[in-house]
Amino acid sequence: MYRDPSVHLKNPTALRYFYEVAKAGSFRRAAEQIHVAASAINRQVKNLEEEIGAQLFERGPGRSGIKLTAAGEILLHRVRLAMSELSAAWAEVDALQGLQRGTVNFGVNESASTEFIPRLLTAFHKTYPGVNFEVTVASSLRLVELTLDDEIDFAVAFNPPISERLEILTKLELGTCIMVDRKHPLAARARVTLSDCVAYNFVMPDNTLAMRTTLDQMFDRIGARPRPVLTTNSYELMRAAAAAGIGIAVVARCLFGINPSYPDAVFIPVSDPWVKSQMLVCCTRAERHLAIASHSLIEQIKDVLRQLV
Repeated sequence: MYRDPSVHLKNPTALRYFYEVAKAGSFRRAAEQIHVAASAINRQVKNLEEEIGAQLFERGPGRSGIKLTAAGEILLHRVRLAMSELSAAWAEVDALQGLQRGTVNFGVNESASTEFIPRLLTAFHKTYPGVNFEVTVASSLRLVELTLDDEIDFAVAFNPPISERLEILTKLELGTCIMVDRKHPLAARARVTLSDCVAYNFVMPDNTLAMRTTLDQMFDRIGARPRPVLTTNSYELMRAAAAAGIGIAVVARCLFGINPSYPDAVFIPVSDPWVKSQMLVCCTRAERHLAIASHSLIEQIKDVLRQLV
């Protein structure tokens, strides 16, 4: 059956709502995220299904989740490709405009978001005041998902999972330290081993953070288990708790030698030769076309990390 391809250009709103529902996993969550009534989103998606002549979602009863049909999977794939091409078009237009305007949409881990990103953005914005920033703070695993789905332009993350679809733009190797308050019994030590630490309380990442698996492997290596007094999905809460004296946090070396947010904390290198360094990485989806504003900010990030080697 012949289909006039222009028919699908008549209602781009329906395509956008379809895409938002597919991302969110439900009509209700999509409505909350884009501030549009769920009934309006549902109506637009039904209109799209009628135009295409195929059901796009398998709808469960009540508020249960939805699932893409085979037709929905095909359409979502093509919509993502179209969005990537639009990003490339914006990049080319931005190149014509220079850096007089634009938006950089990227993601960072909590620790990077507080340690060097604010001063970096301040300097960048002074030079290019027409450029705005949309910054997502999330775990490394989540940032990689967002990067690969083109939800963000690039990510700055610690120890992201390796993927052939991910292009590493720059990276910085940072030694592993323990973080304690200045009154802690280990605070005066120049270096420590993990065996030195197991007698004390720990603040630990939970299983949603990539660091937890690394720590479990490290303690398995010495045949010991840490005593977690606090477990959390927030690296910043871990740091704050360690600085307050609740327990030891295992963290990456501070980028600038000290962390001004925690003046009473001490960072002590872990000397076990088999303990892995932490890798701070700036990455994007392979073959992603980035706007000139994103390219320029990435170059600034590269410069900062080169100076810290």
